[in-house]
Amino acid sequence: MQHVDPDGILVTPNSDAKNPSANILLGEPVSGDFHLNFWVSQVPEGSRWYENGICYIANKLWSSGVLLPHDNTGGNTFLGFDFRMNDAKVIQLKCPLNHPLRFTAINLMTQADWKEYKQFVPRMGALYGDLMPLQN
Repeated sequence: MQHVDPDGILVTPNSDAKNPSANILLGEPVSGDFHLNFWVSQVPEGSRWYENGICYIANKLWSSGVLLPHDNTGGNTFLGFDFRMNDAKVIQLKCPLNHPLRFTAINLMTQADWKEYKQFVPRMGALYGDLMPLQN
């Protein structure tokens, strides 16, 4: 893992990595409904993954968690995910087994804060809209 720019992380697999990733530890465990978003730069076609996910959120004991799916895409892509978690403590950012992956502008917030943020920044609504799960 390498910090790049003021808000980026570059995760590079080594030759024997089984699950290349970078762990971000939260200061204390948090519970509730959350929204996580970040930019990824160029997930190449033909990428091989340890599991079908770009990010894993684990609880403080690593006994349960939420795997967030990836998408093979070119260019820069903004990904946003809603999830519910009790005692979330670790955000694990994953890269393919055969390519480095750059993450930038990583944000974790409550879903309530996310909805409020979108009201203040309406132009962002169209950018994120299709990536959000539909609410019943």
